[in-house]
Amino acid sequence: MLIRKTIASCSLLAASTLIAQSNTLSVPVTDILPPVLVENTIYTLEPEASVHKSIATYTINSRHGQYKVQGTVGLEEHINELLAIEKLEEMKKSKVYVDAAKNSALGPWDTAKGIVTEPITTVKESAKGFGGYLADIGYSIFSKDPSQENVAKTTLGFAAAKRKLAYELGVNPYTRFEPLQDALGEVSWTATGGGLTVTVLFSFVKDTPGTVLRISKTAGSARKLVRDMSPRKLSKLNEETLMEMDLNESSIELLMENYNFDPEAKTRLVTALDSLSSANGLQLLVDSALIAGSPQKANTIRDWVELIAAFEDNVTPVRKIVIYSSAPFVIDSEDNIYGVFPADYSAAGQGIGGQLASIAERIKADGYEPAEIYTTGKVEAELEAAFLLSGWKKVNKQVEDDLRTE
Repeated sequence: MLIRKTIASCSLLAASTLIAQSNTLSVPVTDILPPVLVENTIYTLEPEASVHKSIATYTINSRHGQYKVQGTVGLEEHINELLAIEKLEEMKKSKVYVDAAKNSALGPWDTAKGIVTEPITTVKESAKGFGGYLADIGYSIFSKDPSQENVAKTTLGFAAAKRKLAYELGVNPYTRFEPLQDALGEVSWTATGGGLTVTVLFSFVKDTPGTVLRISKTAGSARKLVRDMSPRKLSKLNEETLMEMDLNESSIELLMENYNFDPEAKTRLVTALDSLSSANGLQLLVDSALIAGSPQKANTIRDWVELIAAFEDNVTPVRKIVIYSSAPFVIDSEDNIYGVFPADYSAAGQGIGGQLASIAERIKADGYEPAEIYTTGKVEAELEAAFLLSGWKKVNKQVEDDLRTE
């Protein structure tokens, strides 16, 4: 999960090798996760997680199937999606929803589903006129972004309704989890056609669990933008925000065209970068993001940059971002260097202690001072001792709530 000096040599993703060179561990999920995530009535976790490079891969079972989910943040997001489906199902049982479905001006969802999910290329002749509203329609026709809503969705206000509903549920409206996309689509379609508001829908949801995902301040701000703006407007805003930083324009263009970042993921990434705009070295983060080759890798980079932004907001201002052994470290105004690692479970014998000892020596040779290590996961006592012996002053473990929570 870390960063690259150049596109060719230093990947934010490949740099997770800092957190382990080898050995995949089988670790009980109860040793990694808080009890609130281990047990739930709507899903079960396999008792052990596979931990590689300090990142856990969980196996989750629900009525929608069995899935492997990488990372604790990814698990929290997926659990939120499962909780959201339950809430949507509860909404559909209410009398006001049933009446709205019967009297919807847009017709039943089962009939409309095929129309609103048609590829945008089938409706190109619909692009007419000008202005913000019609510009959104035009964007829905000609954009290459696969997350962009098609013309039918944009014209009918369906897309805006779905974004608002997703926001209140604490999920991404552009989620790639099909059961949630379908549930969001059905409820949003009925609400749009039946004149129901999100507030009314939620008034019929009682005694259901809330979200479990802990998010940072920048993520919270970005989610509000996603709620309120179409993909076209988000894209324009994100590009303008990046252009205001001292970044390579070709890198910005490539990042904007990387659709492994859905609109929410990209907005969260840009919002986090913007909060770090006074720091030097942001180009390293952008160069890593623009070549993310999958949605999973895009989310990994998004999470990492948000964590650095949260570190600045909660610990100390970041003057500069530097790279050691393909990993990003942050420097404060007094030339202290901090390691900030998104990790789930770190154990001795995986090469981490030796690498950080070597890095500490290089840091000193460069005239800096190794300060503290922050990690979102657990660190075995033997490994923590190795960190301290190598010259790091303190290891801050399980800082998820300190760094991520709004």
